[in-house]
Amino acid sequence: MIEKSIRIDEEYGATFDKFVANSKGAIKVVDVNLEYDPYFYERKKSIEETVRQVDSGEMAMLDFNKSMDEIILDLSKNISEDSQYNLAPLKGR
Repeated sequence: MIEKSIRIDEEYGATFDKFVANSKGAIKVVDVNLEYDPYFYERKKSIEETVRQVDSGEMAMLDFNKSMDEIILDLSKNISEDSQYNLAPLKGR
């Protein structure tokens, strides 16, 4: 058996599925996404739901720079001045 990759328009999916079913086993559809990552579709669905929630305003998107500033401030409070860790380069971002 040879292997080839194909791309199918969503509108043609049902027609293609019928074609494969009528091939009497001569054609086998293998989902490479699942071969490499068994949780591919679960993660894809979760990401798509998150994007939908952000787009609709149900979920707020975090401001990365603001979040990092808060983390640096929190670290600064918890690390003493004589510590071996120097956060000075991060404070002026």
